[in-house]
Amino acid sequence: MMKAYSPLLSLPREVLDRIIDFYLAFDHDDFEDTLRPYLLYMGETEYSRPLPTLMLASKDLYRNLSPIVHKQAVLRVEVHGWNDRRIGFATHGNLRFERLEKLCLLIATEHPNWNSWLSFFSEVIKNTENLQVLMIDWAPRPVSSVGWTGRVNAKKENEFFSRIKTLKKLRLVQIYGNISLEWISRLEGLVPHVVCYRHRWWREPGMD
Repeated sequence: MMKAYSPLLSLPREVLDRIIDFYLAFDHDDFEDTLRPYLLYMGETEYSRPLPTLMLASKDLYRNLSPIVHKQAVLRVEVHGWNDRRIGFATHGNLRFERLEKLCLLIATEHPNWNSWLSFFSEVIKNTENLQVLMIDWAPRPVSSVGWTGRVNAKKENEFFSRIKTLKKLRLVQIYGNISLEWISRLEGLVPHVVCYRHRWWREPGMD
């Protein structure tokens, strides 16, 4: 049975917020990568992960953490082996797209590999009509704009930005990595606020 009150809540708000942010930070073990993301994440059975233990310590902590826990998730695309590209979600509790207000898109691949994730991301976007914050952590190398490869990449980029444009409640895009000025300009034309960081948001194993 949960206690009614936790002494943790007596801490100054700024200290409590830092503790909660650190405690709720996702790790590699929080992702369940799959080659069949539509089946796992959008199938008939609702995808679910355990709630944070701290959240269950008291009723007050549950009320304080619920808005954060239930309204954010991370969508990751990465490579296992040579060409085994997988998609994984990290979330706390039940993954319900309609209540997500913050989503991080983590593309942890050397190349954009649009065909391995863009259609699934588009389907996610269709179901996250309440999204207010989109984080993009972009690891791929820049793609030349010349030749067939450049034309294909430009087409996929246009599709990507057109999906973001459909998010009517989106207010902030935070973008991490080696992003071109063109991307920044295009995002600024789609949402009220764009914040850019040249460093990566996600820390790979072994990185300081």
